[in-house]
Amino acid sequence: MAIDGPAGSGKSTVGRALAARLGVEYLDTGAMYRAVTSAVLRRGLDPQDAVAVAELAREVEISVGAGGVSVDGIDVTAEIRGPEVTRTVSLVAANPDVRAEMVRRQREWTRVRGGGVLEGRDIGTVVFPDAALKVYLTASPEVRARRRTAEVSDLDFKTVAADIARRDALDQGREASPLTQADDAVVVDTSDLSVEAIVDQLVSRLPGQREAASTRPAPDSTALAHGGDRGRHGHARPGTRGELILYGVVRGALLAFARLWFRVKASGTHNVPERGAFILAPVHRSNLDFMLVLVVTRRRMRFLAKDTLWKGPWARLFTALGGIPVARGTVDREALRTCIEVIEAGEPLVMFPEGTRQHGPVVQPFFDGPAFVQSRTGVPIVPVGIGGSEAAMPRGSKLIKPHRVRLVVGAPMNAESVDGSKARRAWVRARTADLHATVQELFDRAQRDAGTPNPSR
Repeated sequence: MAIDGPAGSGKSTVGRALAARLGVEYLDTGAMYRAVTSAVLRRGLDPQDAVAVAELAREVEISVGAGGVSVDGIDVTAEIRGPEVTRTVSLVAANPDVRAEMVRRQREWTRVRGGGVLEGRDIGTVVFPDAALKVYLTASPEVRARRRTAEVSDLDFKTVAADIARRDALDQGREASPLTQADDAVVVDTSDLSVEAIVDQLVSRLPGQREAASTRPAPDSTALAHGGDRGRHGHARPGTRGELILYGVVRGALLAFARLWFRVKASGTHNVPERGAFILAPVHRSNLDFMLVLVVTRRRMRFLAKDTLWKGPWARLFTALGGIPVARGTVDREALRTCIEVIEAGEPLVMFPEGTRQHGPVVQPFFDGPAFVQSRTGVPIVPVGIGGSEAAMPRGSKLIKPHRVRLVVGAPMNAESVDGSKARRAWVRARTADLHATVQELFDRAQRDAGTPNPSR
């Protein structure tokens, strides 16, 4: 259930009451932005330094619940409602990357709980445009200022009223996820209504809203994560019907060639999920690997590829086939954010943990990318060993030899619940180590099956 509206309209009061009536949990998303703002001020960052503020938003540990609000374990429940945070929060909340991170956390909060009541300013328009119930609360400026004055005891009515007017202008005028009313939202003026009367009205609307939600088209997943920003060069968006058809045609042609030329076979394909997103993590020994992994599932898979491929005439084709450009040899945070958006849209993603093509029987140290994306999205990682591809087309070779190729798909590695940024970083490192060991084992098996055993192992 999504509740939106301007400051002082009664979102928090109504949201808590509605959640209690329905027996579900409640999340004040505005408190999340205030918590980030508190962290910005505590660390002495310039709120206008968009990069530094966004980086902090991705790293800071925030807890928002019935027990209050904490930032990195420090209780800031009272602090976030103070005048300094109130004056600064709109500037922080207008940062597109901050909003992308908060949206990701809000969607994860809801996924873990199987639903809930969320209130904010873009819940029904951006975060959950397919919510079972969308509500837009409003109230007269005088009533809203009077309510906020009661909350902030050290400010007078005129100061609060002016601040609310300023906040409205910023919230409605910002480029990323502005405060707007969803077309199908239930609009309620709370100026002269009791909380009980408002909740009664909303509960009575819920069944009809659920029916309507089931007939509405699926939301644009790219808008969910960036409030209308389509990610890096638009690569986070779902495939169009034409692109899906093109992918199917190209996949069919490539697999026909692979089966004829390499006698390619895959074992363990039952480990690949039939529905939902997942991360496919193969060993990488040849340019052929992108083609060979197509054998494990008929589903369209997205994949990371070096960004230089998008500088040539094939750029549109790579995009149409689901490619995501990544700067090799670096920690490309923009590409990682795009990966997270793709996963949240429900699409499988291929990530080669070794990064670039490697050589020889020993799996090289992994990048943390797959484990990091898993820690943020909760989807399984499916490890894959590919044997024979290096013999078929070694690094530097322009010729493709007819050599037997085998793939071995391992059991999915599921995510675990981890609390705290430090614990999450440690978990990512441990998961990367586990994934490395698993892929090495699968690689050895695949090499043996392909008739090219790893001599040093």
